[in-house]
Amino acid sequence: MADNHGLLVVDDEEVVCLACKRIFTQQGFQVDVNTDARQGLARATEKDYEVILLDIKMPQMDGIQFLEQLREKKPDVPVLIVTGYPSIPNAAAAMRLGACDYVTKPFTPEEITSAVQRVLATRSLPAEAQVAGGEGAETAGPITLPEPLFWGDAWLRLEADGSACVGAVLPGLRAATPGDVTLPRIGEVVYQGLPLAGVSAPDRPLRVVPSPVSGVVVAVNDHLHKRPKLLSTEPCGEGWIACICTTQFESEADRCYRRRVLLVNANASSAQEQTQKLVSLGCQVQCVADRESLVAELKDVEHRIVVLDAASLGANGPDWVGWVNAQSPAMRVVVLGSPQDGWETAYRKQKILYYAVEPFADHEIADILSAAFRPVEPAAADRTKGPSEPISGISITNRNGHKVQLLAAPGLLWRNEGLGSLIGHELLHKMLPVVMVPGVANLSPANILKTAAANDRLMVLLAKDIGAISGCLARDTKPDFGVEMGNAACQITTLSVQPDAMGGLASLDQTTTAALANHIVREMTLC
Repeated sequence: MADNHGLLVVDDEEVVCLACKRIFTQQGFQVDVNTDARQGLARATEKDYEVILLDIKMPQMDGIQFLEQLREKKPDVPVLIVTGYPSIPNAAAAMRLGACDYVTKPFTPEEITSAVQRVLATRSLPAEAQVAGGEGAETAGPITLPEPLFWGDAWLRLEADGSACVGAVLPGLRAATPGDVTLPRIGEVVYQGLPLAGVSAPDRPLRVVPSPVSGVVVAVNDHLHKRPKLLSTEPCGEGWIACICTTQFESEADRCYRRRVLLVNANASSAQEQTQKLVSLGCQVQCVADRESLVAELKDVEHRIVVLDAASLGANGPDWVGWVNAQSPAMRVVVLGSPQDGWETAYRKQKILYYAVEPFADHEIADILSAAFRPVEPAAADRTKGPSEPISGISITNRNGHKVQLLAAPGLLWRNEGLGSLIGHELLHKMLPVVMVPGVANLSPANILKTAAANDRLMVLLAKDIGAISGCLARDTKPDFGVEMGNAACQITTLSVQPDAMGGLASLDQTTTAALANHIVREMTLC
């Protein structure tokens, strides 16, 4: 990141300054903050910043006065207004003085990051940023950086500037060559667990790639349109999908994991070859060749799976599986066989996950890794007591003392099933009082205004075509309901979800629905 990649925050609320500093420092910015507008103005005129985040309502000097004086010395520096009180006169005055845009409080890390990225996109980027998103991007840093983190089959690797290169090691591609790839748009906000990209193959349904991290897309691998096979041949190299400016990495990293593999192979030559292939698929590999080393390594609880090479171990292999099962019963065992060895029956008498014949040859290994690292899901509790019923919304008072209501379009939420049930149970798990409002919501502008007036925050959930993959989420704090919203505008957030083929959300897969519930709950509890 260039030395002058600086950002200034001027806001009398210290909590806002600290939040912005935390968000943008993680993204590689040099962040300065001031709670005194006059001191902030002095700093803004002395130093060169790529972006200034400016509050409107401040003591001593308001944002409009700040802008008027700043423009006398710095007519071109981009200024982004951050305000809890958006108004037409203030907005008009700010725009006349060259403000780029405004963001309303409270904002999410994704919203403020997206706004800053839009500003940066209109300016000349530093040379290294241009390389990341332009010609030759497929051979940049993402190919060589080690130790990816996985969320399901999707991976991420942190870059030196705090952004993340992301991709996926996809199962199910060995029988079909990918036909095309649906990539995210640069500037698009993505969320952990919700769709990032889609992979199509002849006579196959669209294969959805979830995003392993939340943030703003800053580059995409357009070469995948011409060479989609890279997704199977080099999924952690030239087959990367996008580069994301992360916004919640500290909290989301705990939900990711490393694919750690203990490889047991007594043949040094084939062990090296298998190690290289596993590493190219995002695995961290520890190789052992004898029983003593195997027993010692099994004490490392971070190993998730053991891969044994049947050809090199011969008749000893099945007994070694027995040692693994005795010492580490939770360890999953994969055996790499060949057409020539005669030990398959002996191995299957032990507890193993897979006996695979030459799985590297036809990409079966991706299917095996996906199954081997898939967490064991606990048995679902019987939550339904009688038939489900539609609900128009969910109300809580969160830990900040704010009364928050989620108002949903008809048919999107049900009390005892699907998204509505998941949201309700997650809120209860957080020990929050939950009120589920039965019936069908009235989303007329008048009712939205009335509901907003009765709450500190209102979130309107819609199934709406946003031109994305089913299950994608778009957040909008500047909703347009066809009427003048006045002061209520800053209390309303719309959450638009790309609908399924039936126009609703009922047929979204369980993983997407669970991730969607997680992000909606986060919206309700953190505002």
